[in-house]
Amino acid sequence: MFILMPRPIRIEFPGAIYHIISRGNYRKPLFSMPGSGRAFEQTLFEVAERSCWRIYAYVVMSNHYHVALQTPEANLVQGMKWLQGTFATRFNHFYKEQGHVFQGRYKSILVEEGRPLLGLINYIHLNPVRAGLCTIKSLREYELSSYWYYWQRHRPACLDRDAILALAELPNSTHGMQSYEALLASVDEANPRKRTELHRIYARGWFLGSHDAKRRVANELLKSNPREEWKGRAYADMYEEKWDRYVREKLREIHKSEADLLREAKGAKWKVKIARALRGQFNASNPWIARRLHMGHPTRVSMAVAGATRKFSA
Repeated sequence: MFILMPRPIRIEFPGAIYHIISRGNYRKPLFSMPGSGRAFEQTLFEVAERSCWRIYAYVVMSNHYHVALQTPEANLVQGMKWLQGTFATRFNHFYKEQGHVFQGRYKSILVEEGRPLLGLINYIHLNPVRAGLCTIKSLREYELSSYWYYWQRHRPACLDRDAILALAELPNSTHGMQSYEALLASVDEANPRKRTELHRIYARGWFLGSHDAKRRVANELLKSNPREEWKGRAYADMYEEKWDRYVREKLREIHKSEADLLREAKGAKWKVKIARALRGQFNASNPWIARRLHMGHPTRVSMAVAGATRKFSA
């Protein structure tokens, strides 16, 4: 069962996997202060133990951190509140600071298991390389990272090296880590020209994964929470899923198919009727309606809906 927390929306369910991102307040170099990075790392391990989280990857940079984790229980919000609140208290006490430590709310992106998760783990581990702090060969010396721990004999119980190596189809051994290092080198994410594209893939939106997986999750969320307002650019495609569900339902009602959408006239009365409902009930955009119903240019949708509305009102 999906649970929605107060806005901005936090999606929680047992077994969910997330990419968590948070920045220091005013983008200040929060973790560059002596000992602060280690203190945050220790707090992260504590909340993972308290909340039974599995951590696949994390990295602490000068002013932000990334974590890929799984919540066996639906407790992301509770755990993150403890993590950031506890660290802020410790930081302010130790450094004689006051006020907020982190910049606004953290970002939480749902992640599909399999290749999308492995891609995210690689993205997180290669953050220091992209920032020019080290090379892939010296990456294992960057200590504020799960990658560093994965080379150590002893690791916190919450760090799941076996899982990440299994995703890469590698053995859970030193040899497996050597092969994983070679895999990271082949990814070549240090290329500066890739940074914008990588950020778009791994750090934006609400879901990281295949279109089919996103649709399944969106459908479940919409069915479980039909009155929820999915606000913000990150959830734009959630609205599109709602609109698409309505189209599929109407096609079944009037005994039409996807093939009929292609075959019949762009201005067919039944298409206009669906378009009018999409505009009136769901505020769907004309470009989306035009694409989905194969009605030609968005202007055609606007004119057809306006004409039908005048006719209905007359």
